[in-house]
Amino acid sequence: MVSYWSSALVPQSVMFRLKPMNTRGPMTFSGKSQVVGTDAGFWVATLSNFIVRTPEQIREWRGLIADLQGGLNDLIIGPFDCRQAPRVDRRPATIGGITHSDGSRFSDKTGYRQSTIKVTVGADAGARSTRLRLDIQEAGKLERGMYFTIWSLVAGAMVPRMYMLTKTPEFGGASASIQFLPPLRVAVQQGDEVDFADPKLTMNLANDDAGELDIRLRRFSSPSLELQESWNGLS
Repeated sequence: MVSYWSSALVPQSVMFRLKPMNTRGPMTFSGKSQVVGTDAGFWVATLSNFIVRTPEQIREWRGLIADLQGGLNDLIIGPFDCRQAPRVDRRPATIGGITHSDGSRFSDKTGYRQSTIKVTVGADAGARSTRLRLDIQEAGKLERGMYFTIWSLVAGAMVPRMYMLTKTPEFGGASASIQFLPPLRVAVQQGDEVDFADPKLTMNLANDDAGELDIRLRRFSSPSLELQESWNGLS
């Protein structure tokens, strides 16, 4: 089962990082030990001091955390990093509030979101690759440290996987050659959309107790959340 993080719940502090999967050998007399990387690692996150003030926010937090069942179910969430996206002429990375064809919105009063950044995969690449060519239709300058997502179809469902540029891209006309981590979880094809505007990934609660809600004076709370990348996102 998969849940989407609610836009009504926003943290004041965000930490996303790749946790390396390293093995360390015995320590020598000089205090050094050999480090061997078994894999490039997986995403972990600490989201702190959420603003939970209204009855609606309290109920949304309770229901969402319960639905995740201590890490049993998946959560699709982004790194809250829109200010670092390669925006064009200072325009917002995404435009929200877009309605259905009949003018209605979703049940939570939100609408569709549309990206102002247009980037696609420029050439096929296999799983485990850390290099990719991109075709740029509309985007600001791509820079080291930016996140992006490529969605893939898995067992009939679209699954997001997030990556980060680790080197300064090499540009040639409307194309860019990039290096990134972690390695591609699955193969990608030319023309696949590359989402720099609103990156997402699939995560789980890091432990059974993550997301506890301590409501002070029965009115407000500032909970935190520990997450780790889901196995469903790794494969």
